[in-house]
Amino acid sequence: RSEALTIAEEAFQDALAQGGVLAPICELLLSSILMETGDQLKAKERLEESATLLRKLAFEAPLKKSNATVLGTIASIKGGDFGLKPEAVHRERIDQCLFRIRMFGPIRVFHQDEEIDAACWRTVKSRHLLAYLAHQDQPVSTDQIMEDLWPDLDPQRASALFHTTLYYLRRLLQQFSDEELIIRGSKRYQLRPGMILSDRFEFKAKATFALGKPMTKALAEELEATIQLYTGDYLLDLDYQWVIPVQEELKNLYIELKQKLAIYYLQNAMYARSVLHLKQIMDLKPYSEEILQLLLTNYAAMGDQLAVKKQYTAFTATIAEELGMQPSFELVRFYKEISMV
Repeated sequence: RSEALTIAEEAFQDALAQGGVLAPICELLLSSILMETGDQLKAKERLEESATLLRKLAFEAPLKKSNATVLGTIASIKGGDFGLKPEAVHRERIDQCLFRIRMFGPIRVFHQDEEIDAACWRTVKSRHLLAYLAHQDQPVSTDQIMEDLWPDLDPQRASALFHTTLYYLRRLLQQFSDEELIIRGSKRYQLRPGMILSDRFEFKAKATFALGKPMTKALAEELEATIQLYTGDYLLDLDYQWVIPVQEELKNLYIELKQKLAIYYLQNAMYARSVLHLKQIMDLKPYSEEILQLLLTNYAAMGDQLAVKKQYTAFTATIAEELGMQPSFELVRFYKEISMV
C-alpha cells in the first residue's frame, strides 16, 4: 500500500504539471488508497481537492474558446496606443501573479507586495522546499531534493515526505495564482522561470557588475542601494549543508562591496561614511588586519589619535584572548607610523 501511495502521488504530481482532467482522477485514486490504509482525514482532504479541481475544470472549459476569441480581437485592434497583442496580455497576467522571495535573513515570501503569512504554510518544510527550489539555478532531481532536505531518512520515507510537502506547497501557491509554479520534467523539478524573483540573484548580479567598474559617485550610490538587499545571512533559518557555501560566498561579496565603498569614501575624504562601513565589516571579520589598517587610517586622517589607540588596543586584546595570537610585525610597524601622524 505504501508503494501504491507513492506511485499514485507521483502520478498526481505529473498530472498537475500537465493540467487537465487527470489531476482530479489521480486525487480520487489517492483518496481510495488512503481509505484502505485507514487515514480517513487525508482521504477526505483528497476527495475535497478532487471536487475543487473538477469544478474548476467545468468552469474553465466553456470559456477557452471565447477567451481565445477575445484575445484575437484585442490583438487585431490597430491604431493609436490601444492595440494590445496576446503576449502583452499574457505578460500583464504574469506580472500580476508574480511572487518574490527574500532569502537574506529569515525566509519571507510575497505575492503582489503582500507577505504570505507564516500561518498560511501547512508545514515549515514546505517553506524550505520553496526556498530550496528558488536557490537552484537549474532543474533538480527528486533524489537530490530528498538527499538535501531529508538527508537522515531512508529513501522510502524521504520520498513520502517529499511528495507530501510538494503537495502542500502546490496547494498553497494555487491560492494565489492559476499558473503552475512548480514544473516537472524527466523527474526533475524547478520553479517556472520568470514567476518568482529572488533577492539573492538580484544582489549577486548587481554586485558582480559593480565590482568590475571603476568607482564614481553614481556607482557609490548604486552600491549603497545594492547592499541594502543584504539584510542578514543567506537563508538564515535553514540548517542544511548545501546552504553554507553560498552563504559564505554572498557574505564575502557583501564585505567586498562595503570595502570598495569604504576605500572610495576614504580617498574622497568622506571619513565618517568610510568608518561606518569598516566598523560593520569588523563585526563580520573581527580578526582582519587589513580592515583594521583602513579603519586606523580614517581615524588618523580625522586627527583622532585617541580613536586610533583605542581601536588598535581593542584589536590586539581580542586576538590575544580569542586566538592566542599577537599582531603581525607589519601591523605593529603600521600602528607606530600612523600614531606619529
